[in-house]
Amino acid sequence: MSWRDIKIENIDAIEKCVAEFEITALRFFEELYEDDIIHYGAFKVKIYERQNMHSSSQGSGFTGFTNLRIKSPDGGYEGGIGFGATIEESLEDTIRNFMSNLKKFKDEKKSGLNNEDLVLLAYDEF
Repeated sequence: MSWRDIKIENIDAIEKCVAEFEITALRFFEELYEDDIIHYGAFKVKIYERQNMHSSSQGSGFTGFTNLRIKSPDGGYEGGIGFGATIEESLEDTIRNFMSNLKKFKDEKKSGLNNEDLVLLAYDEF
């Protein structure tokens, strides 16, 4: 039996981590930081597959998340998230979403980023 076939009462969905990527973007981060110190130059993306990904009501089957998050003014954290029908599509969507979020954050802040603007989640938290 496949993990996709497991049905347990009161469990809505099961997701499986199917890929993990290390993204290095030093040139991109150089443009964002306020001073010459680059606090983060890389981040990870994990891709998860939904158990019922082929169900039309569930949408795309793969979802990506970044481990580097932007600290929002309300105390929360916002990372990159992406979706796709394949691992590769969700990876690309996640990276593009995160880069866009960082650029918007910098524009709204009206200055370069510093170390306090970002948080790196522990490996088991994303």
